[in-house]
Amino acid sequence: MKLALATCLSALALAGTALADTSLTATLASPAANGKFIAAGAVWNCAGATCVAQVAPDDSYGIGGCQELAHKIGRVTAFTDEAKSLDARGLERCNKEAATPKTIGTASR
Repeated sequence: MKLALATCLSALALAGTALADTSLTATLASPAANGKFIAAGAVWNCAGATCVAQVAPDDSYGIGGCQELAHKIGRVTAFTDEAKSLDARGLERCNKEAATPKTIGTASR
């Protein structure tokens, strides 16, 4: 048990260097059920049409991260971090394969 805990803590310490220190915010076209789920390596917490990931891996940012989120939960109308946002063309690319709106409990692809 102690070995498993030590291993997990070591992995978290190493992974911490790959995490960004800004949050991501996504606005959905249709409100989602309130709750948490994982997409693009980030833990998203949704309330209505707004989803926030407080800490996310660097590859969660940009079109790729938006695409994975849209694929799991539905169309995204805004995708921002503390410094920048996807423009209309980026959002169009993001939503190319967006899922039909789902409740978070069934977004397990």
